[in-house]
Amino acid sequence: MFNILFLLVVLICLGVIGFVVWKKTPQLSNLDVENLPQEKTSRKKHEIIKKRIEVHSREVKEKLGAKLRPFDKMWRQLQLKFRVYVGKIERLIHHEDMIKTKQEHSLLTVEEKDAKLKNLIQEGEQNLHHGHLDKAEHAFIAAIKINAKSAPAYRGLAEVYLKKDSVEEAKQTFIFLLQLEPENDAVMVRLAEMAESQNNIDEAIEYYQRAMVANDSLSPRFAHLTELLLKVNQPLVAKEAILQAVELEPQNPKYLDLLIETAILCQDKKLATQAYQNLRLVNPENSKLADFKGRIDKI
Repeated sequence: MFNILFLLVVLICLGVIGFVVWKKTPQLSNLDVENLPQEKTSRKKHEIIKKRIEVHSREVKEKLGAKLRPFDKMWRQLQLKFRVYVGKIERLIHHEDMIKTKQEHSLLTVEEKDAKLKNLIQEGEQNLHHGHLDKAEHAFIAAIKINAKSAPAYRGLAEVYLKKDSVEEAKQTFIFLLQLEPENDAVMVRLAEMAESQNNIDEAIEYYQRAMVANDSLSPRFAHLTELLLKVNQPLVAKEAILQAVELEPQNPKYLDLLIETAILCQDKKLATQAYQNLRLVNPENSKLADFKGRIDKI
C-alpha cells in the first residue's frame, strides 16, 4: 500500500514539474540548460526517480504474475477438460447415431433394405452427375451403412473423392472396392490412371497389366501400356503389349506407327519391316514413312 502511495506522489510531483517547465519554456530556451547546477541536480533526481519507478513496476508485474499464474494453469486445465468433454460428446453422438442407424435398418425387411439401398445409390449417382458432391457423398455413405459390401456405393464414393481432389481417399476406396471385386478391370484402370497422374509410372504399369489379364479385349489399354513401358525403357515388354493392340485392330495406323517405333528400339528388323509395309497399305500418305524406312534400313 505504501509503495502505491509513493508512486502516486511521485507521479503528481512529476506532473507539477512538467507543468512548470512547460510554462517556462520560452524563458529557458535561451539558457545553456545542460551546464546549470540546478538542472544537473534536477536531472539526477529525475534519473533516480525514474529508476525507482522502473524497479517498482517490475516488482508489481512479478507479484501480479505470481498471483495470476495459478489462474492461468486453472484456465488451461479447464480448456483441456472442455476439449475432453466435447470429444466424449462427439463420440457418444456418433455411437448413438450408429446404434440408431442399425436399429432402424434392423426393423426393415430384406426387400425394404434393398429398395432403400438402390434409392440411395441412385440419389448419389444423380448428385454426382450434377456436381452436388457433398450430397452424393452423404448418399453413398448412407448406402454403405445399409450394406457394408455394396460395390456400387464404394465405386460412387471413390468417384466423389476424385471430383473433390481427395486423391488418397479415392485411392483407398478403390483399393477396398478391388477387394470386393477382384476381377473388376475398370477399377484397376482407375487406380492406374491415378498412379500415372501422380507420376508413379511403375505402379500405373502394374495396374494396367492386371487390368489386361482380367480383360484382354480393349486395344487402347495395350497401346497406352506400350507408351508407359517405353517411358521406363522396357521396349521388349512394350513390344508384346503393342502386338496385342495390333492383333485387336490390325489396320489402326496409330498402333502400326507405335509398333514400328517399338520394333526399331528392339532392333527387330523383320517386325519393323512387316509393320512398315502394313502402315504403307493402310495410310500411304503418312509423313513418317520415309523416316521409318531410313531407320529400319540402319538396323
